[in-house]
Amino acid sequence: MFDYTQVRNRFNKACHSYDQYAVVQQEVGRRIDERFEYLKLSPQRILDLGAGTGQMTQLLQKRHPKAHIVALDLAEAMLTQVPKTGRFFKQRRVVCADMHQLPFPAGSFDIVVSNFALQWSHDVRLVMAEVARVLVSGGVFVFSTLGPDTLLECRLAWSKLDSTMHVHGFLDMHDVGDALVHNCFADPVMDQEHLTAFYPNPDQLLQELRSVGVGNTLVERAAGLTGRHRWQSFKAALEEQRIAEGIPLTYEVVYGLAWGSGISPVR
Repeated sequence: MFDYTQVRNRFNKACHSYDQYAVVQQEVGRRIDERFEYLKLSPQRILDLGAGTGQMTQLLQKRHPKAHIVALDLAEAMLTQVPKTGRFFKQRRVVCADMHQLPFPAGSFDIVVSNFALQWSHDVRLVMAEVARVLVSGGVFVFSTLGPDTLLECRLAWSKLDSTMHVHGFLDMHDVGDALVHNCFADPVMDQEHLTAFYPNPDQLLQELRSVGVGNTLVERAAGLTGRHRWQSFKAALEEQRIAEGIPLTYEVVYGLAWGSGISPVR
């Protein structure tokens, strides 16, 4: 279980630094946008689920300029960074809400897109059920999330110090696909890839993670501050993993695409 107060606070704090450091998230967002090249759609209503500062909102608005796009996120400060849109009176179409309880009636959207948000769910089946509910029959759900190999270098470094969970667990691609099937999505397609970023030193690696809101927000995380000696030991364990390109940080990116059937387990 996540401490969602902590999740929200971390992303609110990162709202001004996020776009500068979210290199991997932005690259994955562009790859999601490219998938719409092969989908012949003319949507009127689009939901950007877990929109953050609105990268996907902007890409989708450019691709579908006539569509009404709503950016939804748990962190209200992130939504203040979403650019204003509109032909005559520019405004932000944003909603601050929990993705487990979407504040929209059934069949509200032709497209739901989500980039790097589902990994923050404590119950991905419930999120999928909500998406199935608000998606029209024949609408499309396109998303990315993170798989188990994500941040494996940080997990390995902490494992040399203790057995406490310092890095979140991430769902396997097949579990995410099963959640789509469970919630009556049609023709789900799943795939994944590994992306690796490299850093000149541990401090820069950790700075980037903090600047995009990443941190241990598990309810059962260790209480209190990490001591200086343990923190230095952790950074030394990251340094031990250095290769020619620098200190690696792995992202296992899971992609999904499925079609709304008009059926959802959610009432």
